Amino acid sequence: MRKASLIPLALAACGLLVISAGAQETGKASKARASTTPTIDQSLEWKAAFNPKISPDGKRVVYEVQKANWEENAFERDLWIADTAAGESHALTSAKKSSTNAAWSPDGKWIAFLSDRPGQITGTPEGKKQLYVISADGGEAQQLTKVDNDVNTLDWAPDSRRIAFSMSDPDPKALKDRKEKYGEYSVVHADYQMTHLWTIEVPGGGVSAAEPKRLTDGDKFSVGEFSWSPDEARIAFSAQKDPDLISSGTADLYVVTVSDGAVKKIVSTQGRTRIRSGRPMERRSRSKQPLERNITTTRTRRSQWCPRRGERRRF
Repeated sequence: MRKASLIPLALAACGLLVISAGAQETGKASKARASTTPTIDQSLEWKAAFNPKISPDGKRVVYEVQKANWEENAFERDLWIADTAAGESHALTSAKKSSTNAAWSPDGKWIAFLSDRPGQITGTPEGKKQLYVISADGGEAQQLTKVDNDVNTLDWAPDSRRIAFSMSDPDPKALKDRKEKYGEYSVVHADYQMTHLWTIEVPGGGVSAAEPKRLTDGDKFSVGEFSWSPDEARIAFSAQKDPDLISSGTADLYVVTVSDGAVKKIVSTQGRTRIRSGRPMERRSRSKQPLERNITTTRTRRSQWCPRRGERRRF
């Protein structure tokens, strides 16, 4: 009888052992799952790559790496460069703040970029994006501009000796006085600072950069995208009536002569306009004036030059 009574107890004990072992395994599995689930802080710490630009010879790629700066409570970006054959990469910039908008010079020797780092040039406004160049092989970046407002975008001249860039005009005195008296505020659809084109020479051998040269001005239009002509004599650009978002559908096309700043409108449209490379098109604008035949148009806003009819495309 005593043997028979122990059997249920033994079975119950075995069941408890099995349940206990199963619970322990479940606990281990849940801990393993919890350990592989990143926290919010860990997620924010992850680095990410953006905006790859391949070199003219196809051997290297410059790109942006974003990281979290907890002290400044901000995401910041540095430029990295990778070898396409070996797959190896290394940091190209490591200054405070961010370095973005990298662009290879056509000869592949230099990389231009924008940065809001503390300026090398005395009197550089704090926190404003300036134009820099750095050797593609590394070294110290050189600041080219010392402007009051952010540089928006840039484009190398085909000879790698000049860079065109766009920038919003500084606040007029009346607006500065108003801000000093009443503080920072903006009048919607009224407080416009037009964006215009500039060029600057790229110095060599550590020589200080020259002053930028303004190409467009006034309050008739605000420059969007732009592109050099292959002979470096002109720049094609799109421009809308003002920088307001609601005016994005008013863009027309212009060409400016680099030597004297003479601006010529070549396309007037009712909608958005963009120029891209391709076969020349023989469209007419609303004004019935023939368009420049070495520029093609679509309903976008990118400006690029293409060859005239019968000319061989240059790469």
